[in-house]
Amino acid sequence: MEKRISSLTAFGARIVAGSPLPDSPVPDSKALVGFYKKNKYPLLAFKSGRNGHAFLHSPEFSAARENNAATLKSLRSEYVIVRNRWAEQNIPCITLKSGGSFLPFPYTSDNLDILIHKEDEAAARATLVQLGYLELKNLEEPQKFLFRKFHAGEIVSDIHLHTRIGWGVGFMDEDELWRKAVVSPDDAAVMIPSPEDTVLITLAHSFYENKCLRLADLIKVSECFQGVFNWDYIKETAAHAGWLDGLSFSLALCAYLEETILGKALVPQNIVDDCLSQLAKSPLLNNYFNRLKERTPVVLPFTVSFIFSKLLFYRKIMQDPRFSLGKRLYETIRTTVRGIRLKAHIRPQSSFLVSFSGLDGSGKTQHARILQSSLNACALKTEYHWTRCGTFGLTQFFSRLVTRISSHKSEKRDSKPGAEGRSVRLQNPLFRFIWTYLVAIDIIISNFRHVTLPLLRGRIVLCDRYVYDAAAEMESSLIKVNKLNRLALNLMLTSAPKPDIAYFLDVPESISTERKDANTDIDYLSQLRQNYLKLAGRYHLNIKETAREFDATADEIVREVAVPYFNQYPTFLNGIFLSNPAQINHQPKKGH
Repeated sequence: MEKRISSLTAFGARIVAGSPLPDSPVPDSKALVGFYKKNKYPLLAFKSGRNGHAFLHSPEFSAARENNAATLKSLRSEYVIVRNRWAEQNIPCITLKSGGSFLPFPYTSDNLDILIHKEDEAAARATLVQLGYLELKNLEEPQKFLFRKFHAGEIVSDIHLHTRIGWGVGFMDEDELWRKAVVSPDDAAVMIPSPEDTVLITLAHSFYENKCLRLADLIKVSECFQGVFNWDYIKETAAHAGWLDGLSFSLALCAYLEETILGKALVPQNIVDDCLSQLAKSPLLNNYFNRLKERTPVVLPFTVSFIFSKLLFYRKIMQDPRFSLGKRLYETIRTTVRGIRLKAHIRPQSSFLVSFSGLDGSGKTQHARILQSSLNACALKTEYHWTRCGTFGLTQFFSRLVTRISSHKSEKRDSKPGAEGRSVRLQNPLFRFIWTYLVAIDIIISNFRHVTLPLLRGRIVLCDRYVYDAAAEMESSLIKVNKLNRLALNLMLTSAPKPDIAYFLDVPESISTERKDANTDIDYLSQLRQNYLKLAGRYHLNIKETAREFDATADEIVREVAVPYFNQYPTFLNGIFLSNPAQINHQPKKGH
């Protein structure tokens, strides 16, 4: 029976390969761009004069390619900074997922995966931190460390640092990989794996980790076979790590997809025959392989089932000759509990509270939102909360009532707006007493709902204005503060959860009025600012001068919050799932 192939897959793959196109309607350019993005195929890999097709001259392709080029240029420049700093410390590195005809940049993996020697781990990690990277300990894996660099809330570089190539357990012979690695013919600054190791890395990552084969994987593997190639080395490496059957399955599937989609198999026939003979020894793998060949339509990415991938992984653990029986049992248990955690979306995290205080126009909202964006990009759960003195229902009702009463008693209304006018109205001792306690109660209730409860659920709570802002405004609005008023202020301050990090964003009064374009009395702002400074000294708020460049301050805040948060990341629930950083990786010894 003739196989039915998805039109998008057929056109997308054959444009890449330069093969004759199928006799079916051409997909629109936007759909093709989406197909290449989903299949991690770099648009810069289209060589001039090789893949002649109208799509390559479309506005959609040109715009996407330009964006792809800008991203990769930035990625490479950040990589070179890191690589040069490591070179000063004699730390070599390999970009382990580079290869094929698009090496080493363009590069479309989610992170820039870099292999270093185990003994260089401590020094390499320290260098990344010095260069402004955050180590995401919530996403740590065995002998893999994810580092992310932000600027103004945007990710500028992702580096996944490996001291071993593996996903839970090792898949390679690292000594041979280092020995066979070569300088990229396209970029002298980059070391890449040999074609043989590129095939092993690509197939192991596709089937054991991603559970799918993308167009980029298919093309990369196919092109590695076009030159001088040592098939015996590949077989021996996979057998030594316990996954020769998995290698045979994945490579046979690659050859099948090449022939079905492109019209010809690029993997040499003798290698395909060898793989099929290996599959024949395992009814499980052979039967599933034949079932996949019956799938229609054929679509890229081509997926394999989660259960099959896990069974393949368990077979690899049990067949790995480097493991003792105890090690095999431990790795099986560890893989199972972590798989349950990920599949059930159980991602426990430590609670953390950050507050931003300051005059209007000091940048509280912008800094809180940029911090939230950065933490969310680190796969952390955050909640944003805004509050302000006197803005809740009961307090607002009382304030309007007092304003109306005051206006009836005076022939001339107070012309001062907002907090300044409030100071005049609160000269009445009874009004002052009631207003003070209403504000304090409102703030306490709001903090319990929007701060305390989220903290109990393990959220990172970011407060745009906090109890310190309410206290500063109350102090500035009350011309006289007696013992009863002071009691309300202290009750409000002491009942609020203490922030892990509290910021006072300091800005001159003149800049505050300019930024907010408000007709606010400068004397009132000066008094308010002095009250903020007193609170900052009393409650140890971190003072940030925000009249300077915004992005520099934003980057500082992201690092100052993220670093201590990740240092306290271990949780009880993560411990049950063997997923705390200390359970995944032992603390490294100091490097050179």
